[in-house]
Amino acid sequence: MTIVKYQNNYNTIEFQKQKITTNLITVKEFIFNEFVHGGHLVALASSTIALSAMLLLNIKIRWEFLIIAYLGTFCIYGYDHYKGINIDSLNNSIRANHLKKYYGLIPVVLIVYGITFFILLAYFGNATSLFFGGLLLLSSLFYTSKVKNMTKKIIGFKNVYTSFSVSLLIIFTALYCTYPLGWLLFMLFAFLFLRLMVDTSYCDIKDMDTDRKLHLLTLPLYLGKQKFINFLHIINLLSFIFLVAIVIMQFVPSYWLLLGIFTIYCFYYIEKAKKPDANFQSLSSIAVDGEYLLWPIFLFIGKTIIMML
Repeated sequence: MTIVKYQNNYNTIEFQKQKITTNLITVKEFIFNEFVHGGHLVALASSTIALSAMLLLNIKIRWEFLIIAYLGTFCIYGYDHYKGINIDSLNNSIRANHLKKYYGLIPVVLIVYGITFFILLAYFGNATSLFFGGLLLLSSLFYTSKVKNMTKKIIGFKNVYTSFSVSLLIIFTALYCTYPLGWLLFMLFAFLFLRLMVDTSYCDIKDMDTDRKLHLLTLPLYLGKQKFINFLHIINLLSFIFLVAIVIMQFVPSYWLLLGIFTIYCFYYIEKAKKPDANFQSLSSIAVDGEYLLWPIFLFIGKTIIMML
């Protein structure tokens, strides 16, 4: 009897351990999926773009603006994912399945984030940045609900519109920090636009089958996969040439060249797209947006080294 009782206790303990382990794995998976597919990664990328702009333009870092950029971007992409969940079920099932777990709460979350965005912007910012930031947020939400279908009529409209809109974050940062609008600012805007054209267009590869059914004129569908990959390489190289040119002509400080490292990084994941077994979900969701998380790290190291010389 003692042996049987001991065995039962042992089995109970092992069962509890397995249950705890399973629950921990489930929690970890939820946190990972929430960060990557719930919109937090891309929102954090906007914050690091704003931080990079402050470093590149020698602006005093306004940490509260990084939160504002995060909140606004989360609202934009969160709303886009909410409205497009049925399409995502076809081409991005991981994100769709994750969002369905709390789909009914998404509008509440977006409203809270949106209100917080405007409160912080009104309290810490100025009238110009409040107007521009509000216009940027509302126009992006309007794009999701109304303008996005223009891609059915204009080739690559979504890519150009998205890249241009996100690049306006540079102008938003300058207005918030009362930095003068000038050539230096617009050179950074142009460089970011070229980088985003590569990134946003790359993400369309995974959606080719669905976009074809929806009759969207995306660049991968119009050019074909191989020509499109060559196109990405050209834009990627063009961004590097542009960066080198403005440094050589002494329009910008030499440490801006550190961002040229990411053309190599970008070359790697573009080449990965050629492989038939390429995991575009991970590449587009992690590798692409993850680039901008690294920008301020490289810039901070570069500026520190230059100051020490």
